[in-house]
Amino acid sequence: MKAAIVGAVLVLVLPVAMVLMGAAVVVSTSSGGAMQAVCTVPDDASAVILTDGDPTGEGGIGFALPAPGTPRLASLRNPAATIPDDVRSLYVAAADRYHLPWTLLAGIGMAETAHGRTRATSSAGAQGLMQFMSATWAAYGVDGSGDGRADIRNDADSVMSAANYLTASGVTAGVGGVRRALFAYNHADWYVNDVLYYAAAYGGGVVAGDPADCGIGGVGNPSLPALPNQQIATVLAFATAQLGEPYVYGANGPSAWDCSAFTLAAFAQIGVTLPRTAAAQQNWVAQGNGYRVPLGQERPGDLIFTDSYLGPNRVGHVMIVFNPAEQLTIEAGGSRVGHYDYGHWTDHHLFSIWRVGAVAS
Repeated sequence: MKAAIVGAVLVLVLPVAMVLMGAAVVVSTSSGGAMQAVCTVPDDASAVILTDGDPTGEGGIGFALPAPGTPRLASLRNPAATIPDDVRSLYVAAADRYHLPWTLLAGIGMAETAHGRTRATSSAGAQGLMQFMSATWAAYGVDGSGDGRADIRNDADSVMSAANYLTASGVTAGVGGVRRALFAYNHADWYVNDVLYYAAAYGGGVVAGDPADCGIGGVGNPSLPALPNQQIATVLAFATAQLGEPYVYGANGPSAWDCSAFTLAAFAQIGVTLPRTAAAQQNWVAQGNGYRVPLGQERPGDLIFTDSYLGPNRVGHVMIVFNPAEQLTIEAGGSRVGHYDYGHWTDHHLFSIWRVGAVAS
């Protein structure tokens, strides 16, 4: 029944898409042959389905913290120390806000200061419970105590800022993202493994994120041809056929959706396989499967990514452009699938528009 509806909607949507895209038809051909995708989406058996009560991450999936590898250094001679109750509560609060396992923050706290037992400024100039350098603090320090300011020596601020920095460094982008984020915190392989060793000693845990995430960064591939208009029309036809269906966090269809499941299903209609979560979908495009589009030059079928409930440094929502002239999306948002105004998202810390390119599957 739904296939018949999509077919009927396609007849209506195609002319609209053509008009909105302009008179020229975009043909997805390349003199060099099929364009190869840089980042592909594997079937990843390591994904953990997050159930009610688990840490919630967009898409309802996560992955286990990676096991420590070699080399290790401090953890070979210093076992995981007990955590004072007040410090543990700071780890838990920061983990709840940034959707991370508290044990990962505890691993850093142990590696840096044994949870505050050694508070001296380091020889390199790092300060506070989680040992921030002044320049890093200036960029990522946040108020964790609620007093309205970010103090590098305040324990609550220090722990919350560590969670903020890990998130900005892509800690939720799969096992590789965890290791890259820890390496960004301290540029040493032994440090990464020490932290993971301590995190495991405190109970390990699950990171709310997509194990197939390509990782943050990348500027896309502007040389890619755009998808053909007929394919964009097919995407929009499928999306339009779902209008009114409920938005349900973590839902995968076919009659209820969250934002990224909706986008994934729409592009699957033309054989394009996206990752499961919004953050991973942006990273997939940015790693070579499309290119960024300036606001004002978007077309129907483009994807808009913004931060939302996951904090200012992590993409938490994805929308499909439907009518650029009126800044309307078609998306699973609010309480249902519908058309929404994306103009009110443009002032968010993260706001970007990306065009999926024609790449080889």
